[in-house]
This record gives sequence, C-alpha cells and structure tokens, in this order.
Amino acid sequence: MPVRTVPINSGPLTTALPHPPTTIAPAQRAGAKLDRKYVTIALGLVMVLASMEQTVTSTAMPTIIGDLHGLEHYSWVASIYLLCATVTMPLYGRLADVLGRKRVIVGATGLFFVGSLLAGSAHSMLQLIAYRGIQGLGAGGIMPVVLTILGDIFTLEERARVQGVFSAIWGTASLAGPALGAVLVKTLGWRSIFYVNLPFGLIGLGALLWKYHDTEKPHSRTLDLSGALALMLACATILAVVSGAGPGGWPWSVEGVLALVAVCSVALFIRHGRTLADPILPPWIMTSRAIGPSIFGSLLLGAGFLCLDTYVPLYVQGGRGGGVAAAAGVVTPVMMTWALSGIVAAPLIVRWGFRRTALLGACLISIGFAGLIACAALGLGHATTTAVLAITGCGFGPASMSYLLAAQSAVTWQRRGVVTAGIAFFRTFGGAVGIGLLGTMFNSLSAPGLERLKAQGVTPAKLLDPQASAGFSDRIIAEAHQAVASALIWVFVAMLVIALAGIAVSWLMTERTITADAAQLRHDAAEGLMG
Repeated sequence: MPVRTVPINSGPLTTALPHPPTTIAPAQRAGAKLDRKYVTIALGLVMVLASMEQTVTSTAMPTIIGDLHGLEHYSWVASIYLLCATVTMPLYGRLADVLGRKRVIVGATGLFFVGSLLAGSAHSMLQLIAYRGIQGLGAGGIMPVVLTILGDIFTLEERARVQGVFSAIWGTASLAGPALGAVLVKTLGWRSIFYVNLPFGLIGLGALLWKYHDTEKPHSRTLDLSGALALMLACATILAVVSGAGPGGWPWSVEGVLALVAVCSVALFIRHGRTLADPILPPWIMTSRAIGPSIFGSLLLGAGFLCLDTYVPLYVQGGRGGGVAAAAGVVTPVMMTWALSGIVAAPLIVRWGFRRTALLGACLISIGFAGLIACAALGLGHATTTAVLAITGCGFGPASMSYLLAAQSAVTWQRRGVVTAGIAFFRTFGGAVGIGLLGTMFNSLSAPGLERLKAQGVTPAKLLDPQASAGFSDRIIAEAHQAVASALIWVFVAMLVIALAGIAVSWLMTERTITADAAQLRHDAAEGLMG
C-alpha cells in the first residue's frame, strides 16, 4: 500500500516522519493468544525495572555516601533520575508513534541496562549521578511505551482488566523498593541494588524481541523536536539552579548563567507551544481554570512525597542513628497507606466531588508533616514516626486521585492523553525540584556543624559508615546526629509549607462531581495510583 505523507509543519524544527505501525487484531492470526501471553509477561518484567529503581535507592543512600563520600550531592542521585525520566516521557510517546513500538521499547530498555551496569560500578558520587541520569533516560521510555503496546494488542474490553494488573505490578514494585534496598545493602552490598532486577529485565526483553512484532509501516506525523529540546533544557537548568546554590555547589557566576538559561528556555518553550497546534506539552493545561489547579496540586504533591522518601531515611540513619532496616520500616508504610487510601478515595469522589476529596487528602498530608516535625523536635521513636507518616500516606491517595480524575474529566477523549501525561510530568518534576531545593537548604543548615566535626577528622562519610563510626566517642556521635537532625527539622518545616500550599491549590479547584459505575471507578482508581 502507498505511504501517505503530510507537509512538514511550518513551526521550528518539526519533522514529517512515517506513520506508526498498526497491529493485527489478536484473533486474526494463529497463536495470537499465546503470543499475547508471552508479550504481556515480558512487559510486566520490563515495567518492574523502572518502577522499583525509582524507590530502591532511598534507604541505600546513606550507606552509599559512607562509601563514595559527597553528602553535598545527596539530593542529585534521586533528582537526576527523576528529571531524565520525566522530560523524556513525552518524546518517547511521539517516537513510539513514528518509529514503531518495538524499536523504542528495546532502545529504552537497553539504555536502562547500560545505566544500571554503570551505576553499580561507580567509584564517586559524580559518576553515580551521571550513570543514574543514563538510567533515567531509559526509564522515561518504559512506562509510556508499555502502556501503548498494551493498547495495541488488547481490545477495549480486555484493556481495563490488563491495565489493572499492571497497576498492581507498578505499585508492588515501588512499594518493595525501599525494603529490598535495605535487605540488599545488608547482605550483598549497595552495588547489588542496581543489578538485582536486570536478569528479569533481560528475560522480558528477550521475549519481546522474539514474540512482539510491529506489522505495518506508518503514515507521516510531525515530531516536535524543538519543543522537546526546550523542555529538557528548561527542566535541567531549573534543577541545576536549585540544587547547586548551597555549600559545595556552583560558583555564583555559574549560577547566574544557569538561571539566565533557565529563564530563556522556559520563555522559548512557552512561545514555541503557542505556535503549534500539537506541541509536546501544551501551555493551556496550566492556564485552564478546570485543569490548572490539578496540575499545580500534582506538582506540590510530587515535591512532598519524594522529599519524604529522600530525607526521612537520612533523618532516621544520620539524625537518629538507626540502621538501613529502620529507615525502610519508616518509609514503606507510606506507600501501603497511599495504595489503600487511593482505593477508598474512589467512592468519596463520587459522593463529595473532586474539590472536597482533594482538600481531605491535602489536610491529611499537612497533619502528617506537622507530626513529623513534632517527632523530630521531641526526639520520638521510630514507631511513632512511622505511625505519623502513615497518616501522610492516607492523604496522598485522595489528593492524587482527585487531581488526576478532575483533569481527565475536564477534557474530551482526544485530549485526555495529553492531560494525563501533564499530570504525571508535573508530579515527577515537582519531586525532582523539591528534592534539589530542600537539598540545598539541608546543605546550608548542616554545614556549620559538619565543618566543626571535619576539623576533628570526622567526615559525614565516616559517620554513615557503621564500621568507621564504631571508633568514635559517644560525644562525637551525638554531636553529628544533632547537626544532621537540627538541619532536617527545617527541611521538614519546608515540606509542611509545601503541604499547606497544596491545601490552597485544592481550594481553587472547580466544584465538580463524577458519575460512574463502580467497576469503571475502580479502574480509574487503579490508573490514578499508577500515574
């Protein structure tokens, strides 16, 4: 059949490329059901790679710092992974349309493998940060392309059930990440956290290469390369500015240049988005009265959650002297209560509407963060801190579900994918920026106390190394814990401010309700938890 083409878009740096492959209906070819089973299992194994790697490093980071040093770069290890994964998601979605699903998923998974192998071999914090960035570049293509392939090989009736299973896979892998990281650090060493899931990923990738095939050549579509580049540059420079402002960061001259580049990149991206009919991330999703509060609420929610996941383990280990298992035990219940509260939130949205349910979630998050400050100020035990943070998890579910469903219900089917991608993008980008900004705050506040310890030959790396710290006196250990804990209290205060801002944003949401049958609402809830 002839290949149809359309004119190249007149906007800057857009490219007309061939049409995306279509997939033959499963029932039309022999062995299709067996092929789909193999492909589905393979996609599940590949998805575990990205979902688990997002959280597995949180409880291992204090130990990694004890080996590689570089406490001032603590926040970058998580931020760079999230940044690279987030900014590439829209681009991977477009590439899957114009180049074919198989090429893109194989390329993204292969890039993730390379980053994982390199991260496990890192010998400095700067190397680890660079290699985590490579991991993130691969991870950004796994989730969107996996969901696209599922949409290709399953009918509409089958898709809800299958995507519900994949939601459970994503949530379970994310939940298991901190606990698995703690176990691996204690048994096999921190480098194993980057290797442990690769054999399963290789099995999944092999099955995809064997059983999954694109079937037809595509018609032409435009690829918004200039918009993607502007978005990447804006996100990278914003994160560089907020993360490099404290002690050990960039010189002020470099900070000024980065800030100028960030402002220019954002302006270019906004201007570019207004000139195209189909930009990579449309500006209207932020300015819309019905969608904007959900977008900014997701940004604040991502900042609050990922700062909790990053800095609470540091508090438990570096501020209270707990072990890796204690840090995992404090953080893991947050994921459990988030998953459960997301399911409970579905009927609440039907009864109360988006705005009231989001306000409930935002208030619970604020209560949890306020309790975290009290625990840190009063020196309460790990059990109390865990219970308080579980309240925070109960708020994440209703808030995240309300933001997602409110935004989706405000648009037609043709724009629902763009809006959903925007919610996911801003949630993750908010987390990356929040980690960087609060990391700068922590470095600045902890610097005086840590400098006094360095003058006595005591470094943060030695303090976080159980063997090296065993030789220090009780006075030195107490002084070190005080330096870290006192700085983190103010980090927790900043997290509370973020949560309170979430209440204000939720209050601005339009008062709308949703009507749906119970089965459809449960499906939407599962998608929201995964988002």
